[in-house]
Amino acid sequence: MPQYPYLSYQASFGNVFPSVDTIDNQCVDSLSVAQVVPSFITEGFGRVVEPLPRVTYDVLEGWNLALLGLLLLLIVLNKQLYPRQFRQVLAVPGGVAHTNQLLREWTPTGSFLGMSFLLAYVAIMTLFVQKSCAILTRDVVSYNGLSVFSMVGGGVLIWDLLRYAVLYFVNWLFGAKETVSRQMTVQLAVSTYAIIFMIPVLLLLLYNPYSAFVWIGVGIILIAAVVRLVLGMVETRVATKIPAFYIFLYLCALEIAPVATLLTAGLRYIGKGSVF
Repeated sequence: MPQYPYLSYQASFGNVFPSVDTIDNQCVDSLSVAQVVPSFITEGFGRVVEPLPRVTYDVLEGWNLALLGLLLLLIVLNKQLYPRQFRQVLAVPGGVAHTNQLLREWTPTGSFLGMSFLLAYVAIMTLFVQKSCAILTRDVVSYNGLSVFSMVGGGVLIWDLLRYAVLYFVNWLFGAKETVSRQMTVQLAVSTYAIIFMIPVLLLLLYNPYSAFVWIGVGIILIAAVVRLVLGMVETRVATKIPAFYIFLYLCALEIAPVATLLTAGLRYIGKGSVF
C-alpha cells in the first residue's frame, strides 16, 4: 500500500479551523484526488478490460413448472374422483390385508388411477434424469431442451414396459397369475409415494441447481426400489408357494439389477461421455 507524507493542517491546508473572528476573511484550501494519486488517474490499470459473457447454470424452464403443476393437479383429481381407491393404494405398504381388500374391490391394471399414476411416474422420473444430467455435467445447453426430455421419457417408458412384460412372462411361465395383480399393486403404491416425495425435490432442484438435491432424489429412487423389493417378496410369497430365496433372486433381477445398471451407466456417461 503506498505511503503518503504526513500533511499537517498548517502546511497543506492552511488554517483549516480558524477562529470565529477570522472565518469570514479566510478560505479553506482543498486537496483534489488527482493531486494525491495522479498515477492512477492518468495511467489506470495499464491494459484494456474486455467484458466476459455471463455464464449461468439455471435449469428452470417455463414448461417444467407447467408439468409439475399438471402432476399436482392429477394427484388432486384422483383423490377427489376416487377417494377410497386412492386411500387403498396409499395403505398397501401397511400389509397384505390392505392389498387383499384392494384386489377384492378393483384391479389397478387398466384403471384410470393406475394408468395415470404410471404416466405421472414416467414424467417425473424423466424430468429428474434430465435435470440431473444438466446439473452434474454443467452443460445446460445440451441437456435442457424438449428433445432431450422426449428421448429420456421414451427410454424410461420403454424400460418400464419391458419390466412389466418380463413380469407377465415369468408369472405366466410358472402359472402364478395372481402374482401379477399383486406386483402391479405394489408398483402403483410405491410409484405414488415416489411421485409425492419427488415433486418437492424437483422444485428445489429447479430453483437451486445443486448436486446435493440430485443425490437426494437418487436416494429416494433407491429407497423406493428397496421398498418395492421387500413388498414384492411378501406379496409373492403369499400368492405362491415358491421358496423365499428364489423369490428374492427373481425380484433382484427384476428390480435391483435394472436400477443398478441404469445408475452405473448414467454415472459413466456423465463422467466419461460413454457408458462403456
